[in-house]
Amino acid sequence: MCARYTLTAEEKELIQQGRYTLDGPYVPDPNIAVTDIGFVVTSAEPDVVQRMFWGIDKSFASFNIRSDEVMEKPSFRKLMDQRNFCIIFADGFYESEELTKEDKRPWRFITERKIFAFLGLWTEVPNEGTGELERRYAIFTCKANKTVGEIHPYDRMPVILHKKDEDFVLHRKPTVEQFLALCVPYPDNLMNRYRVSKQVLQVSTKEKWNKSMELLNEVPDEPRVGNLFGDAMPPADISKRTFKNSPKKKPNKNNDPPPPPLDLFNSK
Repeated sequence: MCARYTLTAEEKELIQQGRYTLDGPYVPDPNIAVTDIGFVVTSAEPDVVQRMFWGIDKSFASFNIRSDEVMEKPSFRKLMDQRNFCIIFADGFYESEELTKEDKRPWRFITERKIFAFLGLWTEVPNEGTGELERRYAIFTCKANKTVGEIHPYDRMPVILHKKDEDFVLHRKPTVEQFLALCVPYPDNLMNRYRVSKQVLQVSTKEKWNKSMELLNEVPDEPRVGNLFGDAMPPADISKRTFKNSPKKKPNKNNDPPPPPLDLFNSK
């Protein structure tokens, strides 16, 4: 599953992904959550980046689409038959490692491309208040690769497209079979991950806005509780993969010891 992702690039970087025009204002967002606005390109209007709400309807279960079950869901199957295909721009996404019910540790995942795209479906539904049509989208998920699967408790990840496949979805009018064939794990060697603050998991409200760019910062992993067989093992270290949007680490010129783990619950 994918319940939060990021799009923090500059507007010109977003437009330069293709020969796009932008419909409406653009604001970078380090914590796009369900019901928030995302930036989407549809196969019906392949030259326009549109603002849409995340979630096909108001139910929480409509923001992700399991690729292996999509044709079994009447509402999603209708959109597939109508070829309501789309891509959703992102520059990272979050998944939480669930050590216990109380200890959930978010990680941010990036790819070798500074901006990439998820595969999705979109629709129009009436706004419950005004009755006006508003556009909404959902993101496809598939079996996770190792980079995500080591973290995600349900072994799922969003479907990430290669650049050539973005063009195929938007311009080549794929069949349903060709479309679903794109729902495969993204290559491990083209992805990286790093720990971020648990603040990412907090719900954003008008009273407490949770959209600070500091959410993107890497933080040290907290100590892990051991068991009868020894210390709890952390996920494999894949930090040697560095891409354009990897967090920059300052060299330690004085060979100082690493800082102590952050107290993420009491830090100011």
